[in-house]
Amino acid sequence: MFKSVDMSQQKLYRLLRDQKTIWVLYLDIVKFHEVEFRYGYKICREILDEIEREINHTIKQQRNLYLFSHFESRGGDDFVVYFVPGKTIHWNITEVIEQWVLPMQERFNHRIRKLVNEKISLRSGLAQCINEAGRSADYLLYAAVKEAFLLNKSEPDPQFFARREEITHLIEEPDTYLKAAFQPIIETRNGEVFGFEALARIPGSTCFNNIDDLFPFAEKIGQLYPIETLCRRQAITSYSNVAQKREMLFLNINPQILIDPEFASGHTRKLLREKGLAPTDVVLEITERSAIEDFSTFREALDHYRNQGYLIALDDVGAGYSSLQSVAELHPDFLKVDRSLIQGVNADPIKWALLETFVTFSKRIGCRIIAEGVETAEEMRTVVQLGVDYVQGFFVARPTFERKNINPAVMQILDSKRRLKSIEQNPILSMVEPLPLFNTHTLVNTIETYFREHQQQWLVGITEDSRLVGVMQRDRLFAALGTRYGVTLYLERTIPILMDTNPLIVEDTTPLEVVSSIAMQRSGAQLYDGIIVANQRKPIGMVSVANLMKTMAERQIQIARGANPLTGLPGNLRIDQEIQHHLERCLPFGLIYIDLNKFKFYNDLYGFQQGDLVIKMLGEILMNESCNTNEETFVGHIGGDDFIMISSPSDLDKLAGTILTQFEQSCEQLPGTENLSVSLAGLIINATDRNWTPLLVSERAAQIKKEVKALGGNSFLLR
Repeated sequence: MFKSVDMSQQKLYRLLRDQKTIWVLYLDIVKFHEVEFRYGYKICREILDEIEREINHTIKQQRNLYLFSHFESRGGDDFVVYFVPGKTIHWNITEVIEQWVLPMQERFNHRIRKLVNEKISLRSGLAQCINEAGRSADYLLYAAVKEAFLLNKSEPDPQFFARREEITHLIEEPDTYLKAAFQPIIETRNGEVFGFEALARIPGSTCFNNIDDLFPFAEKIGQLYPIETLCRRQAITSYSNVAQKREMLFLNINPQILIDPEFASGHTRKLLREKGLAPTDVVLEITERSAIEDFSTFREALDHYRNQGYLIALDDVGAGYSSLQSVAELHPDFLKVDRSLIQGVNADPIKWALLETFVTFSKRIGCRIIAEGVETAEEMRTVVQLGVDYVQGFFVARPTFERKNINPAVMQILDSKRRLKSIEQNPILSMVEPLPLFNTHTLVNTIETYFREHQQQWLVGITEDSRLVGVMQRDRLFAALGTRYGVTLYLERTIPILMDTNPLIVEDTTPLEVVSSIAMQRSGAQLYDGIIVANQRKPIGMVSVANLMKTMAERQIQIARGANPLTGLPGNLRIDQEIQHHLERCLPFGLIYIDLNKFKFYNDLYGFQQGDLVIKMLGEILMNESCNTNEETFVGHIGGDDFIMISSPSDLDKLAGTILTQFEQSCEQLPGTENLSVSLAGLIINATDRNWTPLLVSERAAQIKKEVKALGGNSFLLR
């Protein structure tokens, strides 16, 4: 037997070397373990013997169709059949299942009727083995058997051979068939384009209408590396069509490719250099289509690319394999939150809370959040409100082959002045919770079920033609259903019968004090009902009275303290009071205006979180030095990166020198030390010289600040 198999194998090798094509068919029995459980080992052994006889019989009957055919058992219920098609065969490889397997299966089931009272189905995997220069016949045949095995174990794909042929065309003529489209990623703080994600496109494809099918199929047939390589090449080559200076290129990378030695050889870096790009212009976007099995090895590979200047993004966070373990192990620079979490986030409390958690989490670990798949204005407002750093999606712009304008509606939402006004004058926005929406045709039963399944939800909105026409409070619903005939009267009727048609609705620009006043003027029965927050009458969320009162109390305390929320130092109100106090004493006093140089550039380069750390660090230095100087030294935070110190005129030189020294030493622990410096503008005020006011003092300090900033670096100038 072994000699026969060996001779057959040698003949297959010989035919392959003679440029003959071999069809490899891998067969097994569907759910054979269940058949064995039902009928026992002895019956199953007879079934396997019968299938061997039928395969042998079929091969002998059709031997005139093939130059050579042979089959072998792989153990258990697995069989491999080899065909070398001859000139007389009237069907091609795509018809093997229909012309060979199915008729053979029918005859086989006829044979085993006496053994089992059910139909046994065969599962097939079919591959083609063709001679390739530089590859041994042994290797090629093994690869074909492996491919047939993988196809046997996967879902049937009627387009398999057509798709495989299209993959071949892509590899042979990528410039003809493969294109790169680019979708912009914008910064939420200013609406500027931060970069573009490169996305593969196959114009005119008949087999890959959904591009997401391309990469799993390429991986299935062992062509993932060449396909991903060509996609990267097309992206880098075409990037000049869309990009402007300092805009990042996001390249999708499969984890298995990243640890491939061929990828590490530097081909990508060489191509970047040819196109005038550098690794520092690129973000490698880890697309986890499969789980990362060895984090240690993968982390070493990432460190290799980080050392070259690449940034790392983790894709599909919140879905699939992108687990928190991946974040913890890989320390990415960006987290791309998956569309599944963004879709409907404005009306889903669970998604809202999850995204809010990701934003907080990202700030703690020092990375930035990208919300991908933003498709509506409501989703856009919500992700901006929750503090997401970057946004990508159809609402911003669709993927294109050339640079296109950003949707104007995006800038209306991101308008810096409007956002600043919202934050400073309209803190109602910071309190908004998602408002789930139901239409007027919804049954009371549905709302009741929703409230039971969402124990933390206390209010839902009711809409008609996209307009809010009422709300349903949780307690009101259960109170109505809890009456003697409540369930009978209401449960199967539509929600308008119970909803509140006159809820309190306020615009998102309404001052907090006004909202509080209106809410407290309601009748006792409605006093603690939720408040709907709208933008041009379109609901964007809700606010609870308890949360409103808590925020009002905290705000009053903060105003009373006059503190800057970032550093906790006294703000402008206290600063003006302190200057006025010194002027009224009619005694000379010294003032130092402290300002970070080129802080906007540093903030843009390293992000708001790192910028805030620098501001807090500077505030701590000033506080420490004020304590070491004398107890009357005052430190205030004007705002942003501007501070002020008021002290004795005799202490200014020593104070400034110590601040500069401490700042230089502290900066050594921070990234981008070369981009950090501070200017100190010193001013001695003698109240008897002229009619000084806090405004005149600030104007004079600003003039000196302008002079000292012109000196560059860490500088102090006293006038």
